[in-house]
Amino acid sequence: MSPFQRLIKKFLTVSLWVVSSRIALGSEPQISDRSPDKRYALWQDYADKQPYHGDVKLIDSKSGQPLVVLDTQVEPFSKKLLWTRDSQRVAYFNDAGKSGITRVLFRNGTSFEEVKLPDLPPPPLPPSAMGKDDSRARARVEPLRWTDAGELVVENEVISETWGRAALEVTLVFDPQNHVAVAQSKPEAPSIIDYFLLLPANEFEGTPASWFHLMRANGNTIDKKNGYLSCPGDGAQPEFEAALFRYRDGRPLLVLCSGELEGADSVSLQFFELAPDGKMQQINRWILPVSDGGYDPETGWTKTNWQFKLPRSGKTITIQSHKEHKVLHKLTWNGERFEKEK
Repeated sequence: MSPFQRLIKKFLTVSLWVVSSRIALGSEPQISDRSPDKRYALWQDYADKQPYHGDVKLIDSKSGQPLVVLDTQVEPFSKKLLWTRDSQRVAYFNDAGKSGITRVLFRNGTSFEEVKLPDLPPPPLPPSAMGKDDSRARARVEPLRWTDAGELVVENEVISETWGRAALEVTLVFDPQNHVAVAQSKPEAPSIIDYFLLLPANEFEGTPASWFHLMRANGNTIDKKNGYLSCPGDGAQPEFEAALFRYRDGRPLLVLCSGELEGADSVSLQFFELAPDGKMQQINRWILPVSDGGYDPETGWTKTNWQFKLPRSGKTITIQSHKEHKVLHKLTWNGERFEKEK
């Protein structure tokens, strides 16, 4: 059993529920992702006991009549519909199982028919992947958006617990007969996701990849644009959050903030830079312009009664008192160092 499977099993056993695509286990069938014309929707219904499998359908919103059975007896993880503005085409995404899969359907009168997608160009792998065992890598094709011209942009991604992540944005075009072709593809720029996956495995109870899969499954915050992610942890892993800063030359500085296993949140701070071997390595020195409380290689930098707040957007770390929540310091990244607000 993989670390991700162990984490999922433990989480389901303890919590008895998983939130994914706004589905609560044991509830009535859930309807979401209605088409822009409100005529169609996604329908999901899962069992209230393990293994929590259920069915997923595209339905008529008014009558509830199923039009397409999208999946049967699947796990209750991320499912979504992504519609064109005119409601004539829809991309269905299922992130359960060994891979994340996208299917595309088009409206034909009162029914929907599936189109065959072309083979997608593979994402270029980093040098660190060469010669490595890829048996545990996970492939994933997710629909990102429909363009005004009716093109579908998808993300073709591979994540490995060994070497990290590689991803392409691929644009698909449709002709009047709904034949599909690849129009263009381009590598994604490295984001907080890529750098988080390159963190040392011993920073967590489980690999960064296993925690990232869990964050996706549970709908936790993953904000590539603003360089921020967070996870509530579980019984063996304290909550944590991460924020990405960049040097002026583009190099990443990843800040990891975590709490105590059975204590306060956000009391430990660690800084990571990209090492020559392509992994993220911890900076073993205090880089904030305020006095530190001492360095511990296992927990990072801490100080009695300090609580750290990483920015959801922007470049400012806030330090406040834990009990009174009084703001003690605001420290802003300028591309080379953190500066203290006066």
